[in-house]
Amino acid sequence: MSEYGKNVGVGMRTLRILGVGFLILIFVASALPFDTAGTPQAAPQTPASSAAHPSVPVGGTPVTVTGTYVHPSGMFSVPTVSGWELPGESPEESIAATPDQPITRAGAVFVNVSVASVVHVFVENNPQANLRAPEDLQAYYTSEQVGLAWTQYNGGWREIGRRTEGDTLIIDTEMTHEGLVYLGRQFSRLQDRWLMVMRLVVPNNNPSLLERLQAVYQPHFDLWQTSMSAPMDWRTLADTVSGYLIRFPNAWRQEDGKQGATYTISGELNGQRYRLNTYAVPNTAVSSEESARAWIAANYPRVTIQTVQSETRGTFNGYTVSFLAPDPDGNQRSLVATLLNGESALYVAVLQTFAEGRDLLSTADSSIPPELLRIRQTFTPIRLVPPSAQPTPTPAG
Repeated sequence: MSEYGKNVGVGMRTLRILGVGFLILIFVASALPFDTAGTPQAAPQTPASSAAHPSVPVGGTPVTVTGTYVHPSGMFSVPTVSGWELPGESPEESIAATPDQPITRAGAVFVNVSVASVVHVFVENNPQANLRAPEDLQAYYTSEQVGLAWTQYNGGWREIGRRTEGDTLIIDTEMTHEGLVYLGRQFSRLQDRWLMVMRLVVPNNNPSLLERLQAVYQPHFDLWQTSMSAPMDWRTLADTVSGYLIRFPNAWRQEDGKQGATYTISGELNGQRYRLNTYAVPNTAVSSEESARAWIAANYPRVTIQTVQSETRGTFNGYTVSFLAPDPDGNQRSLVATLLNGESALYVAVLQTFAEGRDLLSTADSSIPPELLRIRQTFTPIRLVPPSAQPTPTPAG
């Protein structure tokens, strides 16, 4: 977080009043459904001068992409932006559906203290909302529903406009807290009945920041549905240098690896120990079953290939191959490798065990843990955000 320097001045005193904790509370709590019956409406307040907000530098507030953020659930990714950080007070949420609570949700809050700005993103599956098509969003976002996001602004809020751009509903609002006015913008769209929501908040003396944040965040808000093949409490390995993610049981542990290099993860299932290796091979692809077999044979001496099946991950494709091969010491291993063709690399995830002679793709072997399939299903290339490659337009007017 930025220090409270002299250059921030009165705006920092305002933010102390508003409080980072308050901002997080607004965004995390407002995402949750609750009964608003009897909720008192905030009394309108006379807005204070915009000079109480942090001053805007000449040329506007810079918005610089530094990389890609992947939520711990693996469900979505957004850019990482210099100055907008995950705060320490519950910045990420993961909610799994239960018989009593049918909503699945993953979200995160990013706060820039020095410019009094917040970015909140979340994805959710709410069967009770019955959202099936983009046009359903207009009816869903009634004034009451929109107000849930801003109810804790003690000076009230008002909607100042809404529009549809493609499959995205954009709602602009104005909120007042402690006499200071803020601008809010919410983006909502559907992807296979998953609701994807992004909310941006900036001081009203810095409207160009709203446009700059939109230009950076909106095009790079991605939902990774493969992650939903695994339980919410599984761990996520996201290599944001190579460009892939995979999930694995929470009890498994990383033995080795770093961004852009080979990872080694291990753990037990049904009393049997398994090892998972993941990595990317640049400028390589397997274009057919024959080339997938050849790649395995070239990388594992004395291999015996058992089963080959095709794989699809959105626009990406590849193959999963089960095979037998000895390790360098001659110990026999049973392995299964998923090979996915990315835009400029072959993504590889290999699961192995020292149980001999097993076909880890066999549907007839009931002793093979179903978790192995779930792990493989979560393995997918992801779209990385190019650092500092985004436009920062200055809005007209």
